[in-house]
Amino acid sequence: MKIKLTGLQVFWIILIMDLGMTLVMTVTPSLQAKQDAWISVIVAGCIDLLIALLATKAAHLYPGQTFFEYSQTILGTWIGKAVVVIYLVQWYTITPIVLRQFSDLVQVMLLQRTPKEATMLLMIFVIVYATYSGGIDGIARCGELLGPIILIMVSLVLIASINMMNWKNILPIYADTGISGILNGSLAPASYLGHSVEYLMFASFMTKPRKGAPYVYGAILTAIFFVLMTTMMVILTLGVNLSPKMWYPFFEMTKKISLFGFIENFDAIPVMIWIASVFVKLSVLLFLLSYGTAQLLNVRNWRNMIWFIIPVIFVFALIPKDVTEATGNYLNNYWVPVAMPVNMLGLPLLLLIVGKWRQRKASSPADEA
Repeated sequence: MKIKLTGLQVFWIILIMDLGMTLVMTVTPSLQAKQDAWISVIVAGCIDLLIALLATKAAHLYPGQTFFEYSQTILGTWIGKAVVVIYLVQWYTITPIVLRQFSDLVQVMLLQRTPKEATMLLMIFVIVYATYSGGIDGIARCGELLGPIILIMVSLVLIASINMMNWKNILPIYADTGISGILNGSLAPASYLGHSVEYLMFASFMTKPRKGAPYVYGAILTAIFFVLMTTMMVILTLGVNLSPKMWYPFFEMTKKISLFGFIENFDAIPVMIWIASVFVKLSVLLFLLSYGTAQLLNVRNWRNMIWFIIPVIFVFALIPKDVTEATGNYLNNYWVPVAMPVNMLGLPLLLLIVGKWRQRKASSPADEA
């Protein structure tokens, strides 16, 4: 296989896919835990470390095979193909949602009079170019460049917000929320941070597949840390009475930053974080869709599938009426109740258990002999 990724590239891909969207889209849902939302983020992090554990263990069972191949090796031809289809459904549905979220946010924050179709077409042009010309390795090199910049910008926003903190906003701890509120608040960030499940596909592209797990865990822990710090900063600066009513508390927090009385207008920084993160995420998803669909349909050149997939993504991105339908309904009706338990936890666990059983069964006759 010509496509090869390093462990560091996998680290940046997973980190960017996790971090940018989570900072913007899931702070509000997690704030249903009120001032205990930071505890919800920790719970979400534990769930995502479990997802990473299952995904890496399953992907390393047959390191010489692609996800399409080893799913059939483990579960048989028909069930294995069905598993691939389930993941394709996940990627086919989340990609237009991310594209629509991107256009809506840009329209609200920057280009109020620009049609959303123009914004989406511009991003489509960029991700098609990156995916077609570079493939996953080209996208990974973009991630290596953009990843450190994103972390620096997030850190800059957090540091600049320190002078606005009010520690009373985080009290009392646990008393007003309880375990059920904390668990409910953890579901949205856990689902958005669960992109380590894509390692099921990435592993076969790596130069040293069996050494990829530490990079996956490192990406998850780094993303959890920054989401935790951001959630705490939103609580400490905006409080829990106003921020749950905002679609984008992270952006609103940056608008209030003022250093030395004249350094202001930090709200351009999260927009840059958002655009860079969405670019990498959409490019990766487009590659996964093209490569996975090509393998499923036995198409030799996966790049040819891009021209069929892009119109589908664009049309589906136009279906939601507004940001509420594009984000809230999808999150509550599919991403959290279906994608997270099935795609991120259930199927990797199934692949791991059945794969281990098959390997032990295959080695038993040799041991007896």
